[in-house]
Amino acid sequence: MNRSSYWKLQMCGTEEEMREVAGRICRNYLHGAWKSTDPRDLDFKRISGGLSNFLYYVALPSEPAKLGGFRRESSPDADQDLKLKKQMLSAHSFSLDEPKKVLLRIYGQVHGERAMDAIVTESVIFTLLSERRLGPKLHGVFSGGRIEEYIPARALLTKELSEPALSMKIAEKMAAIHSMDVPLSKEPNWLWKTMAKWLRTVKEERLAALPANMRAEERRVAERLRAVEWEAEIEWLKRLTAALYSPVVFCHNDMQEGNILILEDEVETGGEGSGMEGSGAEAAAVAGVVGAGSEGEGVEGVEGGEYAYKEADSASLSSAELGEPRLVLIDFEYCAYNYRAFDIANHLQEWCYDYTNPEHPFYYENYENAPTLEQKEIFIKEYLKHAGEPDAAESIDEINRLLDEIDAFALASHLFWSLWSIVNASKSQIPFGYWEYGLSRLETYLRLKQELIKKEKYGFPQKRKICEVDI
Repeated sequence: MNRSSYWKLQMCGTEEEMREVAGRICRNYLHGAWKSTDPRDLDFKRISGGLSNFLYYVALPSEPAKLGGFRRESSPDADQDLKLKKQMLSAHSFSLDEPKKVLLRIYGQVHGERAMDAIVTESVIFTLLSERRLGPKLHGVFSGGRIEEYIPARALLTKELSEPALSMKIAEKMAAIHSMDVPLSKEPNWLWKTMAKWLRTVKEERLAALPANMRAEERRVAERLRAVEWEAEIEWLKRLTAALYSPVVFCHNDMQEGNILILEDEVETGGEGSGMEGSGAEAAAVAGVVGAGSEGEGVEGVEGGEYAYKEADSASLSSAELGEPRLVLIDFEYCAYNYRAFDIANHLQEWCYDYTNPEHPFYYENYENAPTLEQKEIFIKEYLKHAGEPDAAESIDEINRLLDEIDAFALASHLFWSLWSIVNASKSQIPFGYWEYGLSRLETYLRLKQELIKKEKYGFPQKRKICEVDI
């Protein structure tokens, strides 16, 4: 198939045209019944389309008579009729690994000098995650996109992050990610290079000349952000974190609830409505790994999380009801080698932010939901156990060391997402209170910074002997 066919699909032709091209792609890269089923019989649905990706749900027909693509009109010839039946049965013989439904991802327009590098990097990472069963299975790669496993799942809710069974499973998944050897630069430059790049945009564009039609509240926020000595804060943060020698590992860097899926059969309560047309399964299942870039090229990457935010209204289940939850991590747009404590601290900060507010600013701040010392210890123990450090998981000194790392890198998380939010303000088409969110994360950074300085000034112990917790 030539590239013009992919662009035809991408440029939103008629549904009949899109179905035909999608069927051709699946026929070329999949096997079994996909090779001979008529595209008109496929279950086909466009799920989303945006600046980065076009996503399509494609499934084999549920009716056996339609498998194989042999449309029986009428056949007076008995031998011919028998031959058709045999062909249909042959086409209906699934192999064990043959998918019955897939997610077809067509890349959007490619911009920028590093855009193609980002696509290649992301494809490599997706493949590695697929092979290690840490992400959706990869069924095929072509020049204009790829075919992925369709995951009937939903994104977690913010309040579910603190569920013990889920939190421990997230710690296990994070440890698995951190244990990966990925063919990217192993230098921990991503965090500081990304912040420096975003800061240039903030100073030269977002805060340089405020729009005349800016809302009064947004203008007040922007003026407050203008007064910040960003370079000085970043340099102070670099010195603080460098003194902790947090290990450098391959990090997800955005493990918020919208990027953590729980498989549908774990949350299904019976009856209809839990499948493709059900509550939150469709959008969460397709949030996928959107964009990538070892250099943090993902300013527009919030597009991937948009669907999870909108679909995060599924009913919550307790850990007792969940038993052993099965989770899948998605959206590795910000993945890179980074300090382990950033990934952990960043995840724990997300316990306080709920992105399901239907009204402006489209998020809730709930600092009272911040993890307690006991909850942090449970997470850390589970993380260390699965990171190949079982002895460290039982060492109070090692746990306290990681707690110190997390306290420091929590500041980095707040400053990082503050800059991200300002960069997206007045640019992104997604309804979100970017100005307010940017100021909120900045103010939390400043508050935590003063608390840390106060502890050092007055000699307050930064380590507490943690009581043993039965997990």
